[in-house]
Amino acid sequence: MAEGQGIEEPTGPVDLTVPARSEHLRVLRLVTACIAASLDLDVDQMDDLRIAIDDLCSMLIEDAPEGARFRLSLRGRRGQLVAEGSVTGGGPGASMDPITQLILDGLDVEWANDEEAACFRLVAPRQAVL
Repeated sequence: MAEGQGIEEPTGPVDLTVPARSEHLRVLRLVTACIAASLDLDVDQMDDLRIAIDDLCSMLIEDAPEGARFRLSLRGRRGQLVAEGSVTGGGPGASMDPITQLILDGLDVEWANDEEAACFRLVAPRQAVL
């Protein structure tokens, strides 16, 4: 993007679907980090994002039934990434333990999970309140 144009090209969506198994968490983190870097998130924002993606994806994958698939969709604009994750072919989502919730609440991200639908939505960094 050229300076002063004020036009931000969106990135994505980038969709990744893998078997809902813990050995694929590394791939999910790596793809997320690559997309975040292309959106000019700083090092601290990327660290918070990696932690949040790992915790939210892990939560859903841990309780996914055999044969379930995990889908991660990433999109964004300069300085902000939106990630949505879901388990397909499975039952209801996992409930979040209090420690994970405290960790996520301390990060520079907005997040929500739906325990009934086995999905989450994450925005990094947090949107500024004006």
